[in-house]
This record gives sequence, structure tokens and C-alpha cells, in this order.
Amino acid sequence: MKKLLMVWFTATFILVFTQAQNQLENPGFEEWEDILTGATDTIREPVNWSSLKTSDDPTLVTMAPNVCFRSSIPHSGQYSIKLENKLTMIVANGTATNGRIHAKLITSEAYMYTDTADGRWNNPFTARPDSLTGWFLYAPQGGDSLEVYAILHRGFGKQPDETTNWIARAYFRSSANTGDKWMRFSTPFIYYSDQTPQYVLAILNSGNGYNPVAGSIAYFDDLEMIYNSGNGFKEKSSAFSEIVYAMGNQYIVIRGNHPTQYTSARITDITGRLVWNGPVTSDRIDIARADLKKGIYIVSLTGRNLMFTQKIVIR
Repeated sequence: MKKLLMVWFTATFILVFTQAQNQLENPGFEEWEDILTGATDTIREPVNWSSLKTSDDPTLVTMAPNVCFRSSIPHSGQYSIKLENKLTMIVANGTATNGRIHAKLITSEAYMYTDTADGRWNNPFTARPDSLTGWFLYAPQGGDSLEVYAILHRGFGKQPDETTNWIARAYFRSSANTGDKWMRFSTPFIYYSDQTPQYVLAILNSGNGYNPVAGSIAYFDDLEMIYNSGNGFKEKSSAFSEIVYAMGNQYIVIRGNHPTQYTSARITDITGRLVWNGPVTSDRIDIARADLKKGIYIVSLTGRNLMFTQKIVIR
């Protein structure tokens, strides 16, 4: 028995230690550093994260507005990260990444990337998590929406990209105006390969991709990779243990702790393309008219101070 217990303890310790190591660096934004970006210009960025002011174009660095700030409005701890869209010659998206930004005045030519040759701009990562969770506050302007990306990849990786070198991607988007109430998000990783990742590229945006609206402000805190065993996709926290599944391709039924408190739903395919959106009625979503083909979809539910995202399979 003692031997069996020791084997179990050792295996459990290795699993927990491995998962503890395979988290984003500085995910609670408690550590910050002052960075000199010009002769007299000093900005502050979270350790292991970067913004427009530390992009790879020295000319644009001096022109770019500061869109990243340390906030004393945390979900937990002392600090969170505040991102704000700023209007200059163009609307600069409030962006932070654990990689580096390749900034361009022509925004369609800009991207975020992992610099494998420089430890300042990469986050080594060798696990295969089920999902990414975190907390946010958001004050959008117009029809703006915030975005969160986490891309597991091998070698050089960037966003946007045609999944070159990608192992998996988690993506979350929301236009919810949260007021002063922190809202939790949860979004699954969609896997493209059975290979082991080498890096994770995380990106936080206070605006919608290449069309941000000036003045939108987002706060993020307590990002976490979730690891689960078994074949189902459900998270450790019982407060967010809803099970979403398709019934005869007519309805998506919501079960768990808050089945009747969601008011609206979005369904996207694994590329992020919106295929359906509409209301939640009681504990179900009527998808009969959506004409969803067989495949994997992402269902995002929204309610008052509630949000839940999960994969479903239409067979």
C-alpha cells in the first residue's frame, strides 16, 4: 500500500508540477518594469509582456501612443493590466503580448510574433491545455469588442497566420460592457496537430482586430491554463461546470449551475467564423434554422455577469 501511495503521490506531483510550469508568465500582471523607449520617454510594461512602445520598429516606437498601463483595479492581488485604444493618425489598438509586435502604419501588415532567438519576446510552453480562462472589465465604444488569443506553436509563430506551425489556438471575443463588475471568460483550445508545442503566443486586445474604436478600455487579470482529464470538456470550478450539447441538431441544451441565466448565444466554427447568434430561451438554444453541418463548433453564452464558452460536436 505504501508503495502504491508513493507511486500515486509521485505521479500526482509530476502532473501538478508540470502544469504549474506550463502557465503563462506573469499571468496576474503583478510584476512590472520601467522601460526607456526614448531619450526621456519611460513607460511601464508588465514583466514578460510587451506593447506598441516596445515593437520592433524603432521609428514607429517614438510615434506610437502608450496604450498599456498598470492598473490598481485588480481582480485579485495588487494590479491588473489596462489597455486603451488611442486615436493618433490611426486608431491604435490597445494591445499587449508575451511575444513582440511588428507594428505598421498599414494595419493589415502588422502582426504579433514569437521571437525564438530572444527570451524577452517568447514564452516557452510544452503542454496541451484544454482551455484558457481569465477575468476582464470592459468599456467598449461603438460596436467595439475585446479579443484574447493564445496560440500554441512550434518554431516561429505569429498572429495573424494561416496556422503555419500552429498546434492549437484559443480565441475569445466579447463586446459586453461589464461596468465595474469583473467578468470571467473561458475558451477552449482547438487543436490542429498532435505534436508537442514549444511556445505559447498570447495576445490581449482592447479593440476588435483591425477595426478598433477609439476610447475602448479593457482590463485583464488572472489568466490561467486549465488542464482536465477524461474525454469531456469541463472545468475544475463547479461554478462554471455547465455541459452544452446538441440534441438531434435541433437544440443546444444547457445543463449545470446557471442554465436559465444566459440570455444570448453565439456559435462560431473552428476558424472563428460566426455561423449563428440569437437568444437563449429557458435552458436551450434553437438551432434548427442554423443548418449546421457536421463538425466542431464553439458556443459562447452570455448573461448578466456570466459568460461561458465550450466546444460542441455536431454529428
